[in-house]
This record gives sequence, structure tokens and C-alpha cells, in this order.
Amino acid sequence: MKSASPPASLSTRMVVLSYAAYFFYYFTRKHLGITTNALIESGYSENLIVLTQTGYGVCYAIGQFMSGSLGDRVGPRIALTTGMILSGLASLAFGIFPFMAILAVGLTLNGLFQSTGWPNDCKIVAEWVQFKHRGKVMGAWMTCYVFGGLVANMTAAYILGAYGWRHVFLVTGVIVIVVGIVQAMFLINRPEDAGYQIERRKHHDLENLKPGTSAFMLMIKQPIILLLGLAYTGQKFIRYTFFAWLPYYLAQSVLLSNENSAYVANGFEVGGVIGLIIGGILSDKYFSDNKTRLAFFSLLALIGAIFFYIVISKTGGFWGNVCGLALIGFFLFIADSIVSGTAAQDLGGAAHTASATGIVNGIGSMAQPLAGFVPIMLKNTWGWNAVFVCFVCVTVFSAIVLIPVSFRKQVLRE
Repeated sequence: MKSASPPASLSTRMVVLSYAAYFFYYFTRKHLGITTNALIESGYSENLIVLTQTGYGVCYAIGQFMSGSLGDRVGPRIALTTGMILSGLASLAFGIFPFMAILAVGLTLNGLFQSTGWPNDCKIVAEWVQFKHRGKVMGAWMTCYVFGGLVANMTAAYILGAYGWRHVFLVTGVIVIVVGIVQAMFLINRPEDAGYQIERRKHHDLENLKPGTSAFMLMIKQPIILLLGLAYTGQKFIRYTFFAWLPYYLAQSVLLSNENSAYVANGFEVGGVIGLIIGGILSDKYFSDNKTRLAFFSLLALIGAIFFYIVISKTGGFWGNVCGLALIGFFLFIADSIVSGTAAQDLGGAAHTASATGIVNGIGSMAQPLAGFVPIMLKNTWGWNAVFVCFVCVTVFSAIVLIPVSFRKQVLRE
């Protein structure tokens, strides 16, 4: 006879599995950015990379809405497994057949495959972790995408230097396929599927839904959800500009080697890890009723961090760039984790987290395609500093949008 609550070991196992899933999603998300300069040196055009990054962003944004709704309907295990395997196959295809058409089509469609990760991994955590511990757990859990990006950078940098860019796509593709198969074998959608129960926070709006009513439609009608999504556009634009173009910037403007550019770019992720952990602790301890207030303060600090990096990037050398990027990552990821993760989870509840996080991430991801071409357009017209001034502008926009939410007494709906 199983106990009412799942044993801590089982809950921990599910959280760790979901952590591993999103960690390894980044192996087939960061590889194109790491190899961009090498691809251009090999004869692929900058315009082709711009087209692919933009197409990826469009597919990712569309996929967020689809994947969140799908995860709430069929469960996150199927969505995660399918997305990871298809993402790995897209990477393998370009490594085996390095044609321009495969690059443009396969890595554009990879945006759809990658979109299965965030809403469904967030749903796993919401299903297995009680709401009163979620800020702290999510603060630690959300290091998955920062550590994932960091290790993906280092792995790709090593393979790029030792074996060339084709092997980057081959190795990362195989790794992600294997992890996807592991998710299919061991992941459990929710405690009830294993015969357990977990304490839930009541959401009266969701409990009173009529049969056949879509929780997705309820979530998308919530003004706070829409404001969170709109605020997330600025953070998403900065993150994916860094993912797509930071190593290229470091190679072209700071004049680092391709390999060192990938290593220096890790400073962004290192700062993000520290920010996520500290932000998670602070949000539970001091901002439990309204975590978006901490996100607002972090965005204000991010503006100062960007100006600091503009000053130090050209003269700071290897370690100056690492520290400057770490400071940006620290404040950006605190805001990012709250807006796209814990605040959306609090509003959606465990049963509908995939829809809530999918909507927030989907709206935010509408800015992601801009990260594919706007930075290069700004660079070609006014130079790289214009890109960072653009970062300041979108951060100010995100902070302004958050004002009506962050100064509410609470955003939880009991």
C-alpha cells in the first residue's frame, strides 16, 4: 500500500530527470552560435546564419503555445521525449549532410523541437514540488539552462578546436537523442500516475472550469499572464542575441580566437547560475507573495550592468569580458527565472503550469526572431555598441511593463 505523499527520493528523482532534460536541450540549441564564425570561415554566408537564427526564433515562439497546451493534455513525458529526439536528429542531419538547405530547414525546424522543453519541464517540477517550496526549488532547478548552456559551450568549443564544426553537430545530436530516450523510460508525469498524492494550492478559477473548457484559454485571458509575457520579450531578446551572436562578437570585435570566444561567453552563464540560486532564495524569503518585484529590481540593476560592460569589453581582455558578462547574466537570469518560471507557475497551478509558462514564454519568444537579424543590422549600420544600447532600451521596456504587476500586494490567486 503506497503512502499518500510520494517519498522524497521519488520526487527528487523526477526533478533531477527534468533538470537533465532541459540541461541537455542546450546541446542542440547553442551549437550554431558557437560554430557561426567557423561556418562563415568555411564559406557559409552571414546572411544564411541570420536567416536560420530568425527562422528558428519564429518556430520556437509558435511552438511554445503548442507545446504548453500539448503538455497539459497528453503529459510532459511524451512531449519532452519527442522534442529531444527530433532536435537531436536535426543536428545529426546537418553534421552528416552539411548542405545549406539542411542548415536552413533542419535548424529552423529545430525551433519547434526545442520549444517542447520549457513548458513541459516546468510542469514536471510544478507537479512534484509543493508550492510553498517552489521558489527555492525553482531557483536551484533553473540553473539547468545556465549550466546546460555553459557545458554546451565548453563541449562545443572543445570539439570545434579538436575536430572541427561538423563533429559539433554530430556529437551533440547523439547526446540529446540518448537523453530523450532516458526521459521516455523513467519520467513520470505526476505523482497520481504512481499512486501518490501531493498537497496542492487551490485555484478556484481552474477548479470551477466546465468540462471541455480549455485551461489554456483561461490562462491567456489573465491580464497578469499577458503582462508577464510582454515583459519577457526584452529578456528573451537579450538572451538569444547572446546565444546566437556573443561568440561571433567576441571573435570579431574583441579579437579572441574561436575557441577562446566560446570559453569567454561562459561568463554569461556563470553569472546566471549565481543569480538563479541567490534569486530563488531571496524570492521565497522576502518576495513570497509577489516574486515579480524582485524581477523588477533586477531589471533596473541589469541596465547598469550593460553600461558597465560597454565600457570594459574592449579594454578588459579575457577576464574583464568574463566578469562583465557574468554581471549581466547575474541580473538577467534572476528576472528571467521569475517572469518565465516561478511567477507563471504560481498563477497556473500544477495542473496548468505548462499552459501558463507556455503562454508567457510564447509571448516573450515573439522577440526571439529579432535576435536573429536585428543585432547584425545594428552592427552593420552603427557598430557593436549599438547592440548593447538596444539591450538597455528593451530592458527599460520590460521594467516599465512589470510595474503594474510588481507593485501589487500579491499575484497569487488562492
